[in-house]
Amino acid sequence: MTETRRLVEPQCHEFDGNLNYNADGLRPYFGFARAVSDGGGAVETTFSDDSDTWKVTLRYTEGNLVRPSGGVTPGGSEFNVGTTDGNVREFRLDVAAVDDDLRSASFHVRPRWHGLEGEKSDGTVVPIPVPDSLVAEGDALSIRAQGSNLPFEDYPRLLRRAARAVGVTGSLRPENVHPTSNIVDAARYVRIDRDRSGPVHSRSGPIQTLAHVLEGDREGYRKLVQNDETNHGENLPGFYHTCTLGPERVREVMPSHDEPVEIKHYYAREALDRPRDDPLAHPKLEVSLQSSRGGTVPFEDVGRLTRELDDWIYSVVQESLGEASLRAGYGGYVSDGVWSPTNGKTEAGPVKLDLTEVRHEQQSIVYQHVADGMAPTDYEVLQTLVTDGGRVSPSDVAKQTGRHQDTVYRALQRMNDLVDHSYGEIQLQSTYISELVADALEEAKSAVARATSAAAQAEHASSRDGIDEQTSAFLAWAERYTEMFDERSNEDGGVRLDLGRVDSVRDVRRRLRRGLDLWESMNRDAALYRMGSVQWRFEGEEGLRHGTIWKMLRGTGSGGTRVVGTAPTTDF
Repeated sequence: MTETRRLVEPQCHEFDGNLNYNADGLRPYFGFARAVSDGGGAVETTFSDDSDTWKVTLRYTEGNLVRPSGGVTPGGSEFNVGTTDGNVREFRLDVAAVDDDLRSASFHVRPRWHGLEGEKSDGTVVPIPVPDSLVAEGDALSIRAQGSNLPFEDYPRLLRRAARAVGVTGSLRPENVHPTSNIVDAARYVRIDRDRSGPVHSRSGPIQTLAHVLEGDREGYRKLVQNDETNHGENLPGFYHTCTLGPERVREVMPSHDEPVEIKHYYAREALDRPRDDPLAHPKLEVSLQSSRGGTVPFEDVGRLTRELDDWIYSVVQESLGEASLRAGYGGYVSDGVWSPTNGKTEAGPVKLDLTEVRHEQQSIVYQHVADGMAPTDYEVLQTLVTDGGRVSPSDVAKQTGRHQDTVYRALQRMNDLVDHSYGEIQLQSTYISELVADALEEAKSAVARATSAAAQAEHASSRDGIDEQTSAFLAWAERYTEMFDERSNEDGGVRLDLGRVDSVRDVRRRLRRGLDLWESMNRDAALYRMGSVQWRFEGEEGLRHGTIWKMLRGTGSGGTRVVGTAPTTDF
């Protein structure tokens, strides 16, 4: 049994789709034509639906569809509804709530038949794509439905009521919507108090984090916008922040979801000029379908699409504002005349946007390639990807580095978990990885310089004092990977090491193992090294961590003892 929860119900905002019908051929189309003719070119009327009154306007437009040859469609309909230039006349049916002009819809009525053609502005005639299944048994209609602030599933019902209001009856019933009908755009939103919404659009918030960690650093469809400047040049944090995720990236966070989305935090243009009690002074958190990145959605899947959009809203809200914000009673929502925060039933609940694991995995991948040095070709390929701002192909890299293209391909194969290579172009897996690699390359460059300097000093000392090659290698390692190395016995016996800042416990163990290998190569007592002590710092954590080298090498010292000030506080 599917779990349900009562969570705040988001509001439907923009909608754009195609409602196709073939149950009654072109009879509804001819009905619109008669209504316009009887009305002298336009019809205006109203109808009541539940507690609402709707204004309806019907008019015709000069279309560019070419009339059927001989005045008869392939489906057998006699066609004489032409425009002044001889093309096919089309119709606009506009519907708006009388007491609320924010709720409205527009229906663009267009005939469809097999072999339909259109005339371009230069007179060129081109074919108009029509689904075969729609016209397999005759002629049909395709009605472009656009609107705002109306439930997505209500558009077929509103179309039928508006058509009946202007005298068109028959087959435009919701149950007759053809399976080829689709959704091009759909958006859901909640409105959040401006004093509460900061965590949504902050630099560490979910909008930035999703685009930063998941998207490829050169994906053609990638979009991350962070604009804090209004149209009048005034500063308004979170004025227009968006990120777009394609289908692959969506599934990386929500494996059960399919549709590409844009997540957006934005204000009305004049938000700063509005008083605090005006709803438009507060921003929307909106999630919309991005069909240009993954194709349209069948209209029959409107329920699934709505749930997916809501899941994104719930997940972003929970991640940034906390669990309590998922309920209508949360004090941070703002009613706006169209939407009021109320709880509704929804399947399951929000997916936690915990991207920490993704970050750690990407950090681990980068570290794996750069921690212990890399082949010169690998270094050059990564350097090119980090520094080049355009699209890069393997041949481009070969030219820029002076390497043979086969050598570049071998390097790419070695780094297939770090670099995307498809359709003749290469890029780093994500913006976050790109930044990690840039930092690692810079560190590698500095480390090489330090090691070279240390090796030179060791070579000089060797020639002067008789220090051998193995000792030189150990000194170079200590210069590169430690901030302090003290061979004098401490109170517990053994050496003392300070590794400085490290990425992980794995990093600590790797450095210690390499140090032990070099220590033993000098024919030094391994026990003196193993019985020593080590300290390090994790990025973003106060204080030091201490451990015994032999425990860290055996894997029994999982995280050392954390020290803040002078006293150990927590033993990991």
